[in-house]
Amino acid sequence: MSVPGDDIVAFPLLATTHAISIDVAPERVWPWLMQIGQERAGFYSDSPWWDACVDFYYRVLWREQRRSPSGYRVRESDHVVPEWQTLRVGSSILDGPPGTAYYVVQEIVPYRSLVLFTDTHLPHLVPRSLRHRVSGELSDAIFLAGLEGGGTRIIRRMRATCRPFAFRLLALPIVLIWGECITKRNFMRGLKRRAEGVARTG
Repeated sequence: MSVPGDDIVAFPLLATTHAISIDVAPERVWPWLMQIGQERAGFYSDSPWWDACVDFYYRVLWREQRRSPSGYRVRESDHVVPEWQTLRVGSSILDGPPGTAYYVVQEIVPYRSLVLFTDTHLPHLVPRSLRHRVSGELSDAIFLAGLEGGGTRIIRRMRATCRPFAFRLLALPIVLIWGECITKRNFMRGLKRRAEGVARTG
């Protein structure tokens, strides 16, 4: 099926789709999506070892920018925070230290879809001295569909392309394994745990 955002990267070299059912209505899932991002609620991985890997990589980027990483850490919230419910078209969502990787909100339909785009992530897979030689674009769309009985089916689709050819041999496997097989699946499960857990506790 097509989902919002499929047209942003029209001819992807890599495309993936994840889906999960959550036993609460879209209105109860939506606030968790609105607060994703570093220096906000994180990306809900709930994996200490994986967060430690991400934290190490982010600290490398901090030092690369000659900034002190002291006090910096990957954090994930177990609460809906009103101050973070502010995303709109054009908003940036950090996925690393400021000045590195981030998403830009391309489309937002409350309780229905959130479409993100980035051309900053893939170049940060290579050393700083090589980044001017590579480029890549990635769209990331999250679509919510209501289910009978009040649940939600969440579909998340990523479409990516990059260049030159030698960079593709490095970047696309990393995106597939690191970004999709691990990070995105952890995100979907973490989102489900939070939304359903809050519903159970009222």
